[in-house]
Amino acid sequence: MSDFDYSPTRVRHSVENSLRRLQTDYLDTVYLHDIEFVCTPVTPRKFGNHLSALTDEKVGYGLAEGDEGKIRGDGDRKVLDAFAELQKLKDEHKVKNIGITGIIQASHFYTSSLTRFWKGYPLPTLLRLALLILHNPPYKPVDMILSYSHLSLQNATFSQFAPLFHERAKVGQLLAASPMSMGLLTPSPPAWHPAPPELKAALSKLQDVWSSKLPNLALGYSIRNTRAAHRNIPLVVGFSQPEEVRESVNVWWELQRGVRNDKRKKAEEEVREKIRNTGFLDWSWASPP
Repeated sequence: MSDFDYSPTRVRHSVENSLRRLQTDYLDTVYLHDIEFVCTPVTPRKFGNHLSALTDEKVGYGLAEGDEGKIRGDGDRKVLDAFAELQKLKDEHKVKNIGITGIIQASHFYTSSLTRFWKGYPLPTLLRLALLILHNPPYKPVDMILSYSHLSLQNATFSQFAPLFHERAKVGQLLAASPMSMGLLTPSPPAWHPAPPELKAALSKLQDVWSSKLPNLALGYSIRNTRAAHRNIPLVVGFSQPEEVRESVNVWWELQRGVRNDKRKKAEEEVREKIRNTGFLDWSWASPP
């Protein structure tokens, strides 16, 4: 992961190679992935609660009004050049949608039995880059943004950022993923999970109370809040076993019918309050070096 080639030549080669392999004339969506390792870093801190980026720390996160188009280094230029090449491919009808997203080493949405991925850079970075792209040639908005672990019981900050992605950066579609927050909200969180020991310990105590019900509760919370969020946000959920598919459908169906809705909301609020007492509610961990 020490080298990310965002050059226009490499971007075009990658897309055209995928077209040949998939034997198709176009790709529905192409993401500029691992984008936080390419862009110029602009953030006062790499972990913590980043909601202050929307208020008193806008300048530190590069989100001040009037700075939307400011190119802050070679990394930002590489991102813009890569997006411009994808826009050319879109104009050629080889790509339908262009997206950006943070790092994922592998998928890990439902249980700790799968291989790992890490939460991407905090949401302010994705917002800054979406604004940067919109305010520089070819002056086109990002079509799609995919965010991981930021619309969960532990961290629900995506809902506060969603209006700015849509209204300020003109992003067409937002997607949320990982309602289990990388396995953190399952009975057996993976040993490698980057959450602080204090947060893991607090959630371990919650597991003693809720046991296997916590994943069910976490999934319901994410489903409800993606539906309630600005313009609705599709939720990406991964599975490792057939029964997990069935359970997820059951949770969705219960929410549709309003079954035990008040009881579920009360339990969600209790869990959120327990996490708040640890000081890690809506807290993001950093990407690896």
